[in-house]
Parts: sequence; C-alpha cells; structure tokens
Amino acid sequence: MPGHQPTPSTAEQRRAAARATARAETFRLARDCGAGLVTRPMFSPDKEQTIRDVEPLAGARAARDLELAARGTARGYIRQAREAGHSWDEIGLALGVIPGGNAGQAGMTVAEAAYTYAAGCPDTQAPWHPRAFTWTCRSCDQAISDQGLIAGPADDEHGHADNCSRLAAAIADWNTSLETEPEAGL
Repeated sequence: MPGHQPTPSTAEQRRAAARATARAETFRLARDCGAGLVTRPMFSPDKEQTIRDVEPLAGARAARDLELAARGTARGYIRQAREAGHSWDEIGLALGVIPGGNAGQAGMTVAEAAYTYAAGCPDTQAPWHPRAFTWTCRSCDQAISDQGLIAGPADDEHGHADNCSRLAAAIADWNTSLETEPEAGL
C-alpha cells in the first residue's frame, strides 16, 4: 500500500510474527537436514525448565540459509516493484529502511538505503565495475541496468529504448525536482 505507514505496534507485531515463523522454519530446515535434537535450558525465570531444540550449529546454518533465501525473495519483490514503476524512495518506505541503519549507509536517503539493500554496498564492487540492479521496463520491454541514484534517470537507468515513455516521465520528474529544490547555502 503506497504511502501507508504502519503504526509501531503493527510493525512490532509483524516483526514478532516473522521471528516466530523464522524460528519454526529454522527448526524444520535443520531437522529435515538431519540435525540432532538437544535439550537446553529455557530462557525464563524458572531456570529448571528445558526445551527441545536442534543442535546449535545446525540451527545457525539453517537460519543463515533462511536469511539468504529471504533476502533473495525480497530482491525479487523489489525487482517487481521497480518494474511496476515504484521509485527507490517508495521501496525504501515499504521496506522500512532507516538511513544509516546499517554499516556503510551513513548520510544516505531512504531511497539510497533501499538501493543499497537491493544492489549491495558500493564498496563490494570494484570501482571499474559499478553495482547495478537489473529489472525489465514495462514501457519499453527492455532489461534495465539500474545504477542507483547518482546523476538522474537518463544516466542511472541503462538499457531503455530511445522512445521509452517511462524513462521520459522519470527524466521530467527528475528535472522538476531539481527546479523546486532550494539552492544550497540559501
């Protein structure tokens, strides 16, 4: 839902449900891969209670596999959002990214933080090979190599057809935003 900002309690409830799902799936994945079961103390005021769990290293591996799979799923939805015409700012708001919330994101906007989440940190690529996030433009049906938010859509979105209406609209929006931004230092 574009523009919808969840209340903190809704966001916390969503995160709690995601943690419970991740925990259950981690257990299932580790067990299905042959992890042994252990009995460990339950973290509660009653230190004598125990819980059955998977062996910790197998649980950690399964949780990491689940994390990587979830990241890939998120990237797929981000790709679909770009293809549907959503901006990096809209994607960042939907993701709930916080500029500076992760290492290497200090000074970034919500849009820049969303792009970094999708494409990876800039320092992970060699400078002669810029990072890119690939998606298909629904207006011109071309594969777009999205370089992020550097110099505007004309320079950042490589691959559009010459007569692409989406690119033309994005350039017009970019130019309008430049005209309406207050001059630095004034």
